[in-house]
Amino acid sequence: MSSRNLELVNLVALSALLVLAIWYDWRTRKIPNTLVLCAVLTALGFSLTPWGIGLDAALLGGMTGFLVFLFLYLFRMVGAGDVKLIATVGLFVGWPDMAKICVAILLAGGLLSVAWGIWKSNMVTVLINLRNGLAEHIREGRWPSPGQPLIRKVTNERVPYALAVGLGVAAYYVGTT
Repeated sequence: MSSRNLELVNLVALSALLVLAIWYDWRTRKIPNTLVLCAVLTALGFSLTPWGIGLDAALLGGMTGFLVFLFLYLFRMVGAGDVKLIATVGLFVGWPDMAKICVAILLAGGLLSVAWGIWKSNMVTVLINLRNGLAEHIREGRWPSPGQPLIRKVTNERVPYALAVGLGVAAYYVGTT
């Protein structure tokens, strides 16, 4: 198999992962561990082929995604499934592409959160709560401990962040081709 063909197969596998993750996340607000595990094994397998990105690049990409979004997870801004999904994307794309994809995912996540807030008609409440929560942390000179939310919950509404991951990855690939 040529290098170009393997890149295409890799992209198809990554796309399939993202479509399934978005579907599950949209319906249940969870991303199954079995889906992530199968994708991890597939990505590592691709990286080990003679035309793959290499195990070192794959692991660096996975760690980049994991560490960037672990920070958001510690403040309960994204779920554990989202962090695992993003780390898996890093295994597929490797380093340094994952650093750029993380930026695209963060931007897509911000836009999705605003759109979701407008769609659910609670954007004003969320922004007021964010302002009050940040002002409280700044006034007291301390930040919440890991595991505590950055701001108090206004609503139980959860954004399916896998959609932001898919949009960020798609934006990156559209922008680089």
